[in-house]
Amino acid sequence: MSSATATPVINLTIFRYALIKGLRNPLTLLFNCILPPALLFVRPLWTGESEFFSGFGLLALTIWGGSFLMAQGILADRESGALTRIMAAPISMRNYLLQNLLAYMLPLAVQVALISVLGAILYSWTFVFALGIFFALLLFTATSVAMSFAWNCLFRRKESSFVAFSAVVSLGSMISGALVPMDALPTALQHVGAIFPAYWAMRSIDYLQQLGTMNLDYWVGIAALLLFTVAFILYGGKRRLA
Repeated sequence: MSSATATPVINLTIFRYALIKGLRNPLTLLFNCILPPALLFVRPLWTGESEFFSGFGLLALTIWGGSFLMAQGILADRESGALTRIMAAPISMRNYLLQNLLAYMLPLAVQVALISVLGAILYSWTFVFALGIFFALLLFTATSVAMSFAWNCLFRRKESSFVAFSAVVSLGSMISGALVPMDALPTALQHVGAIFPAYWAMRSIDYLQQLGTMNLDYWVGIAALLLFTVAFILYGGKRRLA
């Protein structure tokens, strides 16, 4: 008699725990689930009527901030001692990190898909344009989550991490093209902005807006975001968390 082979069950307890814990925070919920699609309804941001802000730039900052707020869950686990208890369970550190990163990315990934659909409905984006926006923002979401994860691995306290990251975002938003157009910056600062992932996201989106198609320059920005994502995950994964 042959015995039936049991189907392996994927345990997503850590994923559900990280997702629910992150979205319980009203500020995190605002940045990850409410603010991104809400920006689509501020029409001047998307029709060129706004003299100061770009809808895509504000959206990039929202994604950046939302990713960081979610990724602070790792620091919360460390401070509360939950991480030590989790590591005592039969779960590997790689499994713990993977499920956390997926939980941090899921809310914003859903918003990015919703934004692409809403943009097509509200502003008559073509299929190619909406698809290009989806790819660019989805990769930027992945990069932002990976960067926030690596950043939080450097700190022991949430407060210290938040203050330092706020300074980085303030600088990055100014010289990456998210808040100030790149051609309005001094030439030297335009090159410095390339150290921030937001620069490459905005670069891809700018080319997409200018040409209406995903040309080589667009994909260079996408490739840069992918490299940033891998680098941040590899760096954060080598840090000792517990």
